[in-house]
Amino acid sequence: PVHHNCGVISVFSTMINGRAFGVAGLTERLAKQIGMKFVISTAEAPDTHPGGMPNSCMTRVKLVFAKETGVLLGGSISGGKSVGEMINVLSACILHRMTANDIVQFQMGTHPALTSSPIVYPIVNAACKAVLPIQR
Repeated sequence: PVHHNCGVISVFSTMINGRAFGVAGLTERLAKQIGMKFVISTAEAPDTHPGGMPNSCMTRVKLVFAKETGVLLGGSISGGKSVGEMINVLSACILHRMTANDIVQFQMGTHPALTSSPIVYPIVNAACKAVLPIQR
């Protein structure tokens, strides 16, 4: 098989004072600076279900989609340790040029102690909120 270099997606995560932060692709600020037409969508949910479990942490997701195509351009996540893997998922979505509609159909496996509830999974919920503004 032949492997192609699709370019570089800026992706990182870090932990500051017990809170994890991750960013992949374009930020809202950069999208504004380069004059892109885009849609911002946010969602938040505890990283366990129910959220009252010990060591549960609120996870916040912000996604940047291209206005005309709905393609995911970038995103940022903050919360608990799960942010490190969630930002890698966003990087894969960007690499494969997934749209908000694609992400809405994301099939996730959940566990009460490990993930947000499937009905409030923040990456999917942020994509759901972006679908209508993209279509307008």
